[in-house]
Amino acid sequence: MVDNNTYKVGLYIRLSREDEDNNGESESITNQRNYLLEYVKNNHFILIDEYVDDGFTGTNFERPAFKRMIKDIELGKINCVITKDMSRLGRDYIGIGTYMEKYFPEHNIRYIAVNDNIDLKDGKIDNMAPIRAVFNDYYAKDISDKVKSTITNKKRNGQFLGGVPPYGYKFESDDNHYKLVIDEETSIVVKRMFNMFVGGKSLKYIADTLTSENIPIPSIHKNLNRGLKSTAYGVWQTRTIDEILKNPTYIGNLTQGRRKKINYKIKKVVRVPKEQWIVCENTHEPIIDKETFEQVQNIYEKNKSLKRSKNHLLLSGFIYCKECGHRIGISQSSNKKFYCSCNYYKKYSKLGLCTPHSIPYNVLEDIILKEIRKECKKSVKGDKFKDIIKSNDKKEKAKVNLIQLIKQKKQDIENTKNAIDDLYIEKLKKNISSERYTSVYNKLNSEFNVLNEDLKALETDYSYLLGNVKNSPSINYTKAVNEYLALKNPTRELLANLIDKIVIDEDKNIQIYYKIKKAW
Repeated sequence: MVDNNTYKVGLYIRLSREDEDNNGESESITNQRNYLLEYVKNNHFILIDEYVDDGFTGTNFERPAFKRMIKDIELGKINCVITKDMSRLGRDYIGIGTYMEKYFPEHNIRYIAVNDNIDLKDGKIDNMAPIRAVFNDYYAKDISDKVKSTITNKKRNGQFLGGVPPYGYKFESDDNHYKLVIDEETSIVVKRMFNMFVGGKSLKYIADTLTSENIPIPSIHKNLNRGLKSTAYGVWQTRTIDEILKNPTYIGNLTQGRRKKINYKIKKVVRVPKEQWIVCENTHEPIIDKETFEQVQNIYEKNKSLKRSKNHLLLSGFIYCKECGHRIGISQSSNKKFYCSCNYYKKYSKLGLCTPHSIPYNVLEDIILKEIRKECKKSVKGDKFKDIIKSNDKKEKAKVNLIQLIKQKKQDIENTKNAIDDLYIEKLKKNISSERYTSVYNKLNSEFNVLNEDLKALETDYSYLLGNVKNSPSINYTKAVNEYLALKNPTRELLANLIDKIVIDEDKNIQIYYKIKKAW
């Protein structure tokens, strides 16, 4: 859970001559520091450092303490910046916009301007923040929104606005890029993709076939230069085939808006949910008939159901290849039996990048469960375990003990809170240095948070005891312990609590990595 004690705080404090002269109230460094320390204390943040620029203008960011703060952000020393108000961070509004809407979100920095009620938690930007503090930058945002609105309206009116036409199509002419027409050369390839998929061929089979026939991938066909070329450049990818098979553009319904930028400052592109796509029907000549397209979509739905059923296998997702580090998948053969084999090998078998690591699933599951049972029996003594459970079932005694523990924990929390308050007063009186205050405060704050978590756990136990254990029937402890140690009817949840992963090498040697020590 992300709470305030997860954030490592840096306080940024700035004062310039114009601030002191123009404001009615004192904007001294001392007042800013005390104000922010009070805020940190009340919200139980972890205080790491403070950055003070005394006598530096806010119209630029060439300030020594500000630069040191940015360096600490890059080093991961702090992940939260707090100022008294936004003007303390700077008065260059375009620069402030860059930090608030681009730099801080990209670096996972939470920014808080206390007096302005601005808190960019989880990179979420309040629309009022740029209006209030970055008015000039908001103008650019407003223009961007208007342009985006105009583009969206054109898309809804059936005008193609992409820089490159979808594979299988081309622009109507050099002067008209809004209209798509069929590209006779590549549309044949699109038809082959649909026909092969309907005929039962997998995405991998289709991609391998096109690659083996030296058919240029879309980026090569369009003479696009898309940055650094990997060793797989020129090889058809299953994702490319997948996107083509799901695109309604190929039945004459122009489909746009399948990707978007995070915001107008960040170039990163993310995928958009299908229900948010902009689809305009009958805008151009189709390559694929609607019946074939619907048949393909139905196959996708059936494949999803099949994948969901396979996920019920106990070891699914736990098995890894020792040689290449990729997952070992579980697939069903024609004889209805399940087998495990390296996913990386299956995907690039012709390139010899790994070996099959093939093993029958039922054999593997038997080996794994037998090994875990052995460890359970070796690590947990049944009689001792039974005695512990029995002693914990003395309801009245347990209830009294919990009440006493909760009372003591609440007292410890109150004492720690008082210690934090006393420490803060000593800081205001200048009886301790800033360094000493930060060190002691963080220790006390850490204790405070641990005590609160302990209290929640105790209260949960107490509620369970009153609501469930009080009216529960008598328990056959011997049977319960034996079933646990025998690991009968294990669930994926139980397995996830016991082990981290299972690694198999090419000689079929199996190693189990436990989440907890073997000696429970």
